[in-house]
Amino acid sequence: MPVVSISLDTLLSRIKTEIPRDDLAKKLRQLGCDVEGYATVKRFKCSSCDNIMEITETENPPVVCDQCGADYKVNPDLLVFLNDHSVIRMELLAVRPDMFDPGGLARTLRGYLGEETHPGYELHSGPYSVTVDPALSQKENFRPNIACAIIRNMSFTEDTLRAIMKLQENLHWALGRDRKRASIGVYDLDKLEGTDFQYRAVANDEIKFTPLGYNLNKDSDKLSPKEILDKHPKGVQYKRLLEEFPKYPLLNDAKGTILSMPPIINGEISRVTPNSRDLFIDITGTDERLVNKTLNVFVTSVAELASGVKIEQVEIRYPNSKTSTPDFTSQKVKVSPSHAERILGIDLDKKKVKDYLERMGHKVEEDDSDELTVFVPPYRNDILHPIDLVEDVAIAYGYHNFPLSLVPTPTVGKQLKDQEYFALCRKSLTGLGLFEVLTLILSSEEAQYDKLQLPRDNDHVIIDNPISVEQTMIRRRLLPGLLDTFAANADQELPQQIFEVGYISQVDEKCETGSRELSRLAGAIIGPKVNYSGIRSICEALLREFGATIKTVPTENPAFIPGRVAMVHAILNGQEMVVGIIGEVHPQVLESFKLVYPVSAFEIQLSPLVLPQN
Repeated sequence: MPVVSISLDTLLSRIKTEIPRDDLAKKLRQLGCDVEGYATVKRFKCSSCDNIMEITETENPPVVCDQCGADYKVNPDLLVFLNDHSVIRMELLAVRPDMFDPGGLARTLRGYLGEETHPGYELHSGPYSVTVDPALSQKENFRPNIACAIIRNMSFTEDTLRAIMKLQENLHWALGRDRKRASIGVYDLDKLEGTDFQYRAVANDEIKFTPLGYNLNKDSDKLSPKEILDKHPKGVQYKRLLEEFPKYPLLNDAKGTILSMPPIINGEISRVTPNSRDLFIDITGTDERLVNKTLNVFVTSVAELASGVKIEQVEIRYPNSKTSTPDFTSQKVKVSPSHAERILGIDLDKKKVKDYLERMGHKVEEDDSDELTVFVPPYRNDILHPIDLVEDVAIAYGYHNFPLSLVPTPTVGKQLKDQEYFALCRKSLTGLGLFEVLTLILSSEEAQYDKLQLPRDNDHVIIDNPISVEQTMIRRRLLPGLLDTFAANADQELPQQIFEVGYISQVDEKCETGSRELSRLAGAIIGPKVNYSGIRSICEALLREFGATIKTVPTENPAFIPGRVAMVHAILNGQEMVVGIIGEVHPQVLESFKLVYPVSAFEIQLSPLVLPQN
């Protein structure tokens, strides 16, 4: 999980209770935060784009701006040291994006400490509207959803400006799936003209504007959408989100001034500075619920960071409908105190449950029924079911307050049989001089099939809504992970000998889940003198640990060199079974993984070796 640094001064100034440092860390842990501890960070500011960066005392100053790409080695004057600052560092709690910043975290603490219950936010109508181009709803240009808000009377400090920028970045990670499903734009409203804005699709070379961090005085710094994807640091980083589209989304004001090219970069002309007072905020994306929820989280957190702000709605005009955002209508959920009592195993009644839920920010109403009606705050994204409210009851009650008792039917755990044999493999192969590696269970069709020159089949498990093109399926074999590991260690001494033992997945309609796990072991050697006999001797020694002898039968496989590949047969208890494949990896495969030395490898199934002995 990413680690966030929360300003202590900003956090503590927003709660009334005086809390010693140790107690503050304890309270945050009770809320579910993984607190790393306190630290002093150094703050720097990029003069090119006003980006504020923080580093720990052991880190070197930044050499490149992570926002606009300014090179401080070439232009050292662009990097300005601001100050040293005390922070509390903690891992982001992915299910609670409303606690990613000092304002939202202080709001949660105030409720937990009993200072404030179910805070509300007043919405005002405003004159602004955004008209949405119907082309953005077409599959080839798909980014159809937008939600906007106006925040007036902002008063920025370095702390609040930094907090807002970090909140934007962290929401991109937690809710936006790295900007794919939702992305955030923040603009200085006073620099925009008119009240009727347009969210439209444009050709990749139709228009030019100056992206954030570029010099406004030079026409050469005005880039087309296609040039932004090729030249701007953020364009290069997020190019994958738009490059396949014939048209790109663009947001402009009534006079045609470009605010941003979502989800890549804002325009320089609408940059937010410490002198900005009124903000225009937009969230664009592919998921309507997440777009609206991201706006609610962002707007309410900004409102917590600056007192006296005014939140105005913006009318969104779709081709066939109209709506006003943000919408702070509470989600209504019924919860049974008796159900909570049964689940948690503690004495609860209506009054207690109501009190605990209010401390977690909910508004609660009672009636004559056995249930409570809970109105979930608009900034909470994690309440999907009544059981989530039961969890909130448990947090407010305090997991540390639960009475300790022995379970009525104790059981004794022991190692799974698979893990016993995994341990045997590790012991054997490390004894033979191989190093164990652990690679991701998520992979891609390109790595699992194309790079190995294998035809794609339909027996692999595909991931819905993958987070990246490199993680679209669950692996079908271990060999690609070993070859990737060699590629990542190309600058290390040769030869290298590695292995991995783990699970692969395969589609199986007979299984309840539609797929089954299989235990696999793979080993590989890379070096200038690597050959078939070296990897065969390792495989033979391993099978001997299982009480089996090896037999190899010549075969053909596109991933291996013809004539230097064989099927591995194991003879165990008088039975002969096919358990895997062994050979010298094909040069074309090596080239696909950017390897320049020969590799020999084997991959075997452990199940046939284990099951006869169970």
